[in-house]
Amino acid sequence: MSALSKIVKIIAIAMMLLGLLSIGMGIYMFVAGANVEVDGAAAGQAVANAGGIIMCVFGLFYLISGFIGARGANNPSKLTPFIAICFIIAALNALETGLSISGNGFEPTVAYNIIYVVVALVGAICAIRAKKDAADRLL
Repeated sequence: MSALSKIVKIIAIAMMLLGLLSIGMGIYMFVAGANVEVDGAAAGQAVANAGGIIMCVFGLFYLISGFIGARGANNPSKLTPFIAICFIIAALNALETGLSISGNGFEPTVAYNIIYVVVALVGAICAIRAKKDAADRLL
């Protein structure tokens, strides 16, 4: 296993851990959403529940992409799905970051999206380099 493949595996494991963290935060948001009130109304409960479900789905997506990357690091020619998923994750989180900043200004929750973008882009770039390095070694 090349050094780039090891880096891809480490990033993929980090993605799996972030996915588990996101799932945990989503479950907490969903469960704790029963106690949220906005301006004396229970409308915050629906927002917290919806946010929790979205966070769980995103965490599952991140967990699966980490698994695909860890598996593909053993054989760099199979990293194409991981690269595609990483770019999708980075694009969606960058879009969400932009929307959050333009709507509410910089909030602490935007930092999570920035972390997700950085990890996904680093994973994609390292996977592209590992795939290219493996192809060059075969020639």
